[in-house]
Amino acid sequence: MPKASKRQKEKKADFQKTKLKLGKGKQAANNATDTSFKAKTIALPQQSINADKSGKLVNSRNLTVADLALQLRHYSAGVRRDAVAGIKEILTLHPSLMLSAAPQLIPELSRCIGDDDGTVRKQLHLLLAWMLPEIPQQLLGPYHNTLLLYTTSALSHIYPEVRLDAIKVLDVCLDVLPHTATSGWQDAVFNMSKASTSTAANPVAAGPSTSAHQPHGERIMNCFLNLLGVTRRSGNAVSITATDLAPAAKLLILRSLRTFLSHALPATSSDGDAHPCRCPTWFFRSSFPSTAEFEHFESLLGKHTSSNRTRTLSVFASAAKDRSHPDVNSSSTTQASLPHWKDSEMSISTLMDLDSTSGTSVQQSDLYASLQAALSLSASAGNGSSGSHAAQSAALALYELLDPILLASFLDTAPAAFQPDLDLSHQVRGQNVGLSTPSQLIFEIIQLLLSLWRGASAPTSKARTSLANLLGHASIYFPFSSHTGTSTLSHKAKSLVVQMDLAYAELAALFAINAADSQKARYKFNVDVQVSAVAAFVSELLAVPVTEQGTVSLGSVSGSATSVLDADTFHALLPTLWFLLGAEHETLLDSLLAAYQAYSTQHRVKPILFEFLARAYLLSKLRAQTPFTQAESDRILQTLLSGLPRNLWEAASNSSGHAFAGLQLELLHFVLLLPSRPATLEFGKLVPFYWVTHPTKKVSGPGPFNKLPSLLRKLALDNSVLLQDCDGRLDKAISSARQSVIQSS
Repeated sequence: MPKASKRQKEKKADFQKTKLKLGKGKQAANNATDTSFKAKTIALPQQSINADKSGKLVNSRNLTVADLALQLRHYSAGVRRDAVAGIKEILTLHPSLMLSAAPQLIPELSRCIGDDDGTVRKQLHLLLAWMLPEIPQQLLGPYHNTLLLYTTSALSHIYPEVRLDAIKVLDVCLDVLPHTATSGWQDAVFNMSKASTSTAANPVAAGPSTSAHQPHGERIMNCFLNLLGVTRRSGNAVSITATDLAPAAKLLILRSLRTFLSHALPATSSDGDAHPCRCPTWFFRSSFPSTAEFEHFESLLGKHTSSNRTRTLSVFASAAKDRSHPDVNSSSTTQASLPHWKDSEMSISTLMDLDSTSGTSVQQSDLYASLQAALSLSASAGNGSSGSHAAQSAALALYELLDPILLASFLDTAPAAFQPDLDLSHQVRGQNVGLSTPSQLIFEIIQLLLSLWRGASAPTSKARTSLANLLGHASIYFPFSSHTGTSTLSHKAKSLVVQMDLAYAELAALFAINAADSQKARYKFNVDVQVSAVAAFVSELLAVPVTEQGTVSLGSVSGSATSVLDADTFHALLPTLWFLLGAEHETLLDSLLAAYQAYSTQHRVKPILFEFLARAYLLSKLRAQTPFTQAESDRILQTLLSGLPRNLWEAASNSSGHAFAGLQLELLHFVLLLPSRPATLEFGKLVPFYWVTHPTKKVSGPGPFNKLPSLLRKLALDNSVLLQDCDGRLDKAISSARQSVIQSS
């Protein structure tokens, strides 16, 4: 019975209609098929296969510049990366597009500086580093704002990796448009400096620029300060942001900041002699009692290599007439034989009372005051504008802002960079490896300090104390090259280590110049001891002989490091050398004279060192202060004249050495006008310079003097008049050279 009722219920359930509940629709059957569908459109802009591009410039993917510029805005990072690579490809295939497509590409590429994808930013940096230097400045000018605004926007991005990649783009912009990228940077430093010293009662002591258009330099400097953690709330305390930066990131920031300051700060030289092949003269300025005498000192060397002034033969004809030269009877005869020589008033009596103006010896304390006056005088006479003073004041203010960060970074990094018995190079096996990241960071810190102190004038007591504190911590590692094993270091890495030593030496000299005697006892940094150590290091540095390649192998105090002293490094070292000559000049002078004799004539350091030593000698013959005694000045002249015939021959024979030949001719002219002729000059060795006779072929002709430019060739003939009656063979050579000039004219 129960089974029959159950079957009936099941039969009724199959045909029973389900009652619908309120709010619910009818359910689909179990065997129902869903036939609904949705449709979407696919947009393919600028990708029509029917587009005719036969007359357009395309890359390997058949894309034009317009196509690639449009793909830079694509939502896919891969498409944007391929677009950047495609732009470089099409510009390489069609160089003409570098100019015609620049207005279309630069704004679109600038948008990608802050791209979220790292591969896109890397490709973009490589493209901009290759592309921007190839575009003329006139064409790039309208897009300066676009480039720098997007760069500063990326420098303040929320993601740190975007900010670091933007620094690489900034370095490219600094190379291409340095003036625009650095203009107005002082405002950011002054505003931040005022804000950091403001009291709590007046928290709004300084703010951003109120001008309608904030200069790009101010924006960029604000970004640098923010990256290093210097904010208006941080004050003088070291920010956590700066201490938490990875060494590689901090290295990238400090290196870029030093590049920025190299374009922003005015040069230390104030007299336009910043050329790396010429000796600067600004540090000689305070040795003279008046500006006119210093200007005369400047004109004694370089007059024929850097100006249009000429000499007249009438002066030397009169000198020859006084010496009863038989070949020159009057000035009119000589000028008739050389009609192209211009008239100008020049007299032997312009040498500022040689009998009564011999140099006087000065003490080390006098030299401190003298160089301090020279620094302030060179800074004030730079360009006569308030902008130069503002830059110097801003450099000092920036140093005070960065001092806590630089000191903390040095203390954190130095143990890793200078561990006992640890090579500064990467801990890898092999040759030609570079410096490790901590060592490079120490290098950038010291070079940044040097840049700021070179650009600063009249540092405050707080700045001097801060520098003394940092130099005190660094002095225990000096010389830094003593911690370097050079067996695996590359040539470039060795040069960086020596530059680090030389930068510390210059910092110690600058600190000694600016430190008053009454305040030296308060510093933990012993000035006298460090100056002696620096002088000993530089002396040993210069005492190493010349290598076969014509460079100078530099050894450290410990004898464990070697590198190369290039012309640029030596040029920057000259003010330090002049200061050290007043402190430890006996040993250092011997090293300088030995180094000069060791250099070959073709070496780039030789002309710089020659002019430096020549000007040091000239001080003893003018009314000027000099750290040398008369015997030491005579030693300098003897060294310069002993190799002059050979150096003059070699320099005049090569067009690259004509400037060096001009310096030697001008020193020789000065010396020949002195009351007594130099006994150390071998006049007979000057014969081949004027007239050459082949020993076997018996062929003769004019010497290398005839290869000099016209102005220097005239100076050589001027000196030939003063060289009469010095040597019989020389007189014959000069006479033959004169006849050759007359016949050729």
